[in-house]
Amino acid sequence: MNHAKAETRITKLRSEIWRLNRAYFLEDTTDVSEDVRDSLKQELIALEKEFPDLITADSPTQRVGIPLDGRLPKVPHLTPKESLTDAFAPEEIEEWMTMMKRFLGRDDQKFEYVCELKIDGLNISLVYAKQEDAKNGVLYRYHRAVTRGNGVEGEDVTHTVRTIESIPLSFTITETDQISSPLFIEISGEVYMTKAALQAVNKDVPETERFANPRNAAAGTVRQLDPKMAAERDLRMFCYALDSGAMDAFGIETQESLLQFLNRIGMPVHQGHKKFRVTKDIQKWYESVSKERDSLPYDIDGLVLKVNDRRTQRELGSTAKAPRWARAYKFPAEQKTAQVLEIILQVGRTGAITPVAHLTPTQLAGTTVTRATLHNEDEIKRLDVRLGDTVILQKAGDIIPEVVEVLSNLRPKNSKPYVFPKHCPACGTELLKTDGEVAIRCPNPNCSAQQQERIAHFVSRYAFNMEGLGTETIEALIADGFIADPADLFFLTMDDFLQLPLFKEKKAQNALRSIEKAKRVPMERFLFGLGIRHIGRETADLLARRIHWPTRKLTVEEREDMGSQESLFGDMRASKETEGIAMEDIISMLSALTVEDIDALNGIGSVSAESLVEWMKEKDNLPMLQKLADAGVVCLQSEGTTAEQVFIDKIFVLTGTLPTLSREEARAMIKDRGGKVSGSVSKKTDYVLAGEDAGSKLDDAKTLGVKVIDEGGFMRLLG
Repeated sequence: MNHAKAETRITKLRSEIWRLNRAYFLEDTTDVSEDVRDSLKQELIALEKEFPDLITADSPTQRVGIPLDGRLPKVPHLTPKESLTDAFAPEEIEEWMTMMKRFLGRDDQKFEYVCELKIDGLNISLVYAKQEDAKNGVLYRYHRAVTRGNGVEGEDVTHTVRTIESIPLSFTITETDQISSPLFIEISGEVYMTKAALQAVNKDVPETERFANPRNAAAGTVRQLDPKMAAERDLRMFCYALDSGAMDAFGIETQESLLQFLNRIGMPVHQGHKKFRVTKDIQKWYESVSKERDSLPYDIDGLVLKVNDRRTQRELGSTAKAPRWARAYKFPAEQKTAQVLEIILQVGRTGAITPVAHLTPTQLAGTTVTRATLHNEDEIKRLDVRLGDTVILQKAGDIIPEVVEVLSNLRPKNSKPYVFPKHCPACGTELLKTDGEVAIRCPNPNCSAQQQERIAHFVSRYAFNMEGLGTETIEALIADGFIADPADLFFLTMDDFLQLPLFKEKKAQNALRSIEKAKRVPMERFLFGLGIRHIGRETADLLARRIHWPTRKLTVEEREDMGSQESLFGDMRASKETEGIAMEDIISMLSALTVEDIDALNGIGSVSAESLVEWMKEKDNLPMLQKLADAGVVCLQSEGTTAEQVFIDKIFVLTGTLPTLSREEARAMIKDRGGKVSGSVSKKTDYVLAGEDAGSKLDDAKTLGVKVIDEGGFMRLLG
């Protein structure tokens, strides 16, 4: 920025900052967050530092108030991990409470809530194993520590979490606490690092290598291979959850008594939790904590509100991803300002055009942001984003930077509204907008940008999982003419890779080995990897399970490559009986399916059905599938997936110990036959499968009139 432009920008910044300060401090009103004001001040400070002759005595910077400047093994969880639904405003909390009353069918229901601080750390589950009967109870010893991962399995971090001094390596469950004693219990909580510990870790470290925030530092430390380094970094933990089986075994019936129990056995528990019955009291505490959060020794990003009574929790149950009886009441997302340097159109694998603002670099929630999504043409018009505008940024879901507002008072003179281009920036094809859709698309299936995105999606983690094939490598392979579609990857040679920049023999061998392993791919990964519009991970999993694919037994050689390609969507129980599906049979099956056939499958909607059928009609897709067949790609089928779907729309709850089946075996048999397994009994439950030592779930079933069956009755249902 030259001197003249800097002077113009500084003048605008000073005027806007004083306007915002006046509204905030004198008029008790403001249309932006304090973060936005601070961000504008920081920009002004930087400009005045670069052009000191432009500093004036009336500048806000001269007045009081200047702001201060895959290496670990994966293991399954004992119980699936859920996420919390977020709320950001009092109205959303009220809506949640109304929803719970409506779900229970009791408009006069009164709830008691336990409210805890939401520590900004890394979710960890501690597994303790029963060792022996002690003199006054049962002894449990530290067995394993696991990250949350994908909710089904996580990373084994036993070696580093063991170094946290506040976590006991053993404890005794006394007879007074004990109803029964499970073999394993799972205690969950948040591993975190204090702000002081972060400063110590970052001390004498080059700026480019420093951790951006305590959460990143804690996560990086937990995943260290060297436990000595973890021990030096002062990790800490707060525990707040226990698996439901253990709570039943220990007679714990409220969240408050759970925290007391954890405290009693020596687990680190935050003592600042509170209990409320009135919504306005929750809001008062939320606002109080929000004001005090910066003074806390650790980072928090809100409160966690939980219905105290476990019986009510069980009645409310969970959605597919989150408990209905809890909410994360989060503080407003951090906001910053930046200038729009350029608006670039990105072309996705399905042709959708996404406008992206390229910005002046700014620190936002611990990372440097240089780009932010503008979503679509309608959003650009709504916000009236223009080149040179100063915009307010925040991270959607604390992940994706987005533009939320334009500060029009800082707009350059002679700016013009942005005109959305009429043609694809990659191939020049005229862009189209379908009625009823917001997105504008490039209709050319041979578009080079779509081609690259499709291949990148094909090799991604949740698809064929080909390691060593990043964006730059794919771009180079396309540019040099080695690949034109995903199937071409399976025909690459060592010589092909060695012609690429930065590829030596070892790197090429690793890439080729990863490609070879991907020839044995679970069916749901294969379907997801095709990149068909409206066929996401969940729909791909349903199609893999619901369609009766023609299968054959895999050969010994074919089974040898299965280990690294296990399903990320559910259990893939590899065994001698594992079945494979030939690509020729897949082509035949997909070609024969009609929209009506797919739409009739439980859980698959007409939009997905139409999308799949249309994809099969596109002229380039059948040849690509045939090339996969020629390459020897075989899809793998999980055991039980082809079983008759006798449990469609049926909800089961498991409790107690079954005579011959483990809970996981029963759970898999239900899921493979189209049913669902819930962790709590409600009016919507169809069956409670009960074994010996059944807990309170059995009582709930009797109270609600839910049918209770034993293992024999369950086997009869299987037919």
